[in-house]
Amino acid sequence: MASITNRYPFKVYLNAGEYMKVNGTQDGYFPDFGHHVVNEMGGLWLHPIKLLDGFWLKVSDLDRNLAVWSKADLFENFPWGSRFHYDHGLGHIPIEINRVQFAPEREKGFVVTYEIHNYADRSTRLSLELLARTDLFPVWFSNEIGIHDGKEDIAEILSSRTVLAKDCDHEWYTMVGTDLPGDQVDVGQELYGPEFTSGNGTGLKFETGVTLEAGERLTFHLFIAGSYTSREECEQTYAALSTSHERLLREKQDIYQSIAERAQLVIEGEAKLNEVFMWTKWNNQWLIQNVDGIGRGLSAGSPHYPWWFGCDNSYSLQGVLAIGDHQLVRDTLELLKRKSLETNGNGRIVHEITTMGAVSNPGNTQETAHFIAFVWEMYRWIGDTDLLREYYDICVQGLQWLLQEMDPDGDLLPSGYGIIEIAGLNMELIDSAVYTVKAVEALMHMSDALQDQAKHEEYKVLYERIRRVVDDIYWSESEGLYTDAVAAKKDIVPKVDYMVSIAEKHGIEGYREYIEGMLAQETDENKERGWLINKNWVIVTPMEANIADPERARRALENMRNDDFIGEYGTYLAAMYKQGMMTISTGVHAVAEVTYGNGDAALALLERMQKSFSMVLPGSMSEMSPDYGCAVQAWTVYAMAVPIIRHFFGVQPEAYKQYIRLEPVIPAKWEGKQLQLNQVLIGDATFDISMKMVEGSLSLEIQNPSAWTFHVVWNGNNIESSEKLIQLVL
Repeated sequence: MASITNRYPFKVYLNAGEYMKVNGTQDGYFPDFGHHVVNEMGGLWLHPIKLLDGFWLKVSDLDRNLAVWSKADLFENFPWGSRFHYDHGLGHIPIEINRVQFAPEREKGFVVTYEIHNYADRSTRLSLELLARTDLFPVWFSNEIGIHDGKEDIAEILSSRTVLAKDCDHEWYTMVGTDLPGDQVDVGQELYGPEFTSGNGTGLKFETGVTLEAGERLTFHLFIAGSYTSREECEQTYAALSTSHERLLREKQDIYQSIAERAQLVIEGEAKLNEVFMWTKWNNQWLIQNVDGIGRGLSAGSPHYPWWFGCDNSYSLQGVLAIGDHQLVRDTLELLKRKSLETNGNGRIVHEITTMGAVSNPGNTQETAHFIAFVWEMYRWIGDTDLLREYYDICVQGLQWLLQEMDPDGDLLPSGYGIIEIAGLNMELIDSAVYTVKAVEALMHMSDALQDQAKHEEYKVLYERIRRVVDDIYWSESEGLYTDAVAAKKDIVPKVDYMVSIAEKHGIEGYREYIEGMLAQETDENKERGWLINKNWVIVTPMEANIADPERARRALENMRNDDFIGEYGTYLAAMYKQGMMTISTGVHAVAEVTYGNGDAALALLERMQKSFSMVLPGSMSEMSPDYGCAVQAWTVYAMAVPIIRHFFGVQPEAYKQYIRLEPVIPAKWEGKQLQLNQVLIGDATFDISMKMVEGSLSLEIQNPSAWTFHVVWNGNNIESSEKLIQLVL
């Protein structure tokens, strides 16, 4: 299976199963870092608790009187785990070490395999010290709900090679052990490795002496199990790890191989794109977070946001649908729905759910609208009418919340925060408005599918009205762009000083003159109108959502194809600042371009985004391009899968009808190249799609074993076929 080696040894990595998440640095160490829980976001986490700050191996050459805490020279990342290679980092000790580690996919534990090779031409006497540091600690926001870290971890030596530790106040356990030969074991709060780590943990140390003959290799393991409920579960998990780790590794590798084969992309001559797409699917699996009693769903990112978000998932799950993990979509959406009903009970979708089950923010305006729109998209791909019926009521309630409580002036533009969470900018923001239009459209279709004809007629009338309102009021004819927000001048003026302070904090000069000059052009203090406050990336959402007037869309997209809006790695978060890019801003911009037929511009954006691939973590693109924020970010799957599968290949399903509209938009760069998308899952059927464009003609082959109806659209041609093998030249 594929692997990628590192460039930056001090950057973070992620090893992940559905339960365990392990973050350290690529030199094999575990430094303290993080801001949500200060200095506690790294280490070994079994959410909602942390198990260990880290583990380290000290090697002493008894003949040469040398000792070193091993530090890796090379990091190699696999989809299923990681390998660290140690040689020069061991000073003059004539050995090399390979450390391979992985988190079993559905066990609450972690397995590390060490292999030490004596490459000297004579025997070498070594002392080995394997040290772990516990830190049984609750996830962020636990203090706010009355769950506090105990003052100490209590360690119990079970044998010369196993130790159990427990938080003094909670039923939180970790069991650490090894099959390293020897019988020396010690525990104590004073025991540390090469890094001093914060917290109330304790040290666990296993020691042994060993002589390796010339060329000899020694292999041993470190096993780490945990439980947030009972000692018994922790011990059972440890037994499974220690006796079945080889089988667990094979099972994990098989899972990742199956992910590689599902929605498999092969574009001739595009090795980099194919590789990035493959790793994006694997990254998505890393971010699945399962917590017994809370739920299973796609978390936002690692290492800084390892819990669940409404906003992020309304984007991310669109990509997850396209790559075929429909169960993850069901599980994540069920978790969001359940916690939203528990917290709000009125259709409002929560923003942020920690793995302890706490909701830290009851929900921004944008994510309720986006959630409703996504439910219809989910139905189009999965086609389960019972599932749609489960979500219909919360969607109806959510739209009522948007257009009643959040729209007191009745102008169909809900107020409040959108995806751009800047304090004070809780106005009628464009992303909230655009996704409210999509929410109305979604409910129009849902009500029809569920034969709620009264609601269907109501939503149909509302959709035509709200779409025109949003398209008109946010459009700036003079700028040829959609605006950030709608407000009256009298509501903007009190915010000027604050907005200027933010701009100055980012080193932006002339912002006060810009904003005051814009305000001076409006004489009516009470007139609600659109304002280009920061030229945030969300001004592309009318095009991404396909609600923009075509001529306005053309002008806006043309006016954004420049270095005011686009940087080296993609679309700026705000053109006024020209600082910071994200995979989501670039991905949404790419979707906006290709939605209006601009495949070349969309591909160019994706190519910029892909420049950051492996820049921090081999196999990943960081949340903030090119190299900061979360090393792995969920919504990257939106940025890759939605433009490629839904638009370049043109897959637009209606699974409930066993019907697929195929309307490709193929970039000119792919002229004459074979484009292959294998094992696309829609409903309960899978399809292989192959196409090639030559001089405007499209050759198409579809493996359609379930005999669904394909409606192919290309250059004015419309052809339908339900053959099991569809072969067309258009």
